[in-house]
Amino acid sequence: MKLIFFLLLFLSMLYANDASYNRGETLFFSKSCSSCHGPDAMGTTTYPRLANKKESYLIKKLKDFRAGKAETVSQQMMAQFARKLDDENIADLAYFLSHHKKPKTEELDDDILGGFGS
Repeated sequence: MKLIFFLLLFLSMLYANDASYNRGETLFFSKSCSSCHGPDAMGTTTYPRLANKKESYLIKKLKDFRAGKAETVSQQMMAQFARKLDDENIADLAYFLSHHKKPKTEELDDDILGGFGS
């Protein structure tokens, strides 16, 4: 009986994590995070990498930005985006970013112009 309970608990946690990852991914693209941090969340010379950072760190930073804590112009810009996020949005975004899975290029179709994913 205990085995069944733990199996069900594990499956429900696994499903919840998948749902959180998917919600976070949707938020990342719908809130235009990818415009600055890149579609793979690896950052640029101007904006930091977010992919695979610690979940607790990302949650703290997003909550700080939401509270208006900003020391630089880039952070002030982040505060504008984070202000619209609730705790669940922040948790989902942090989960997605901390568990970010970059697609394998061999799984994507090559288009006639040499790009991937079309």
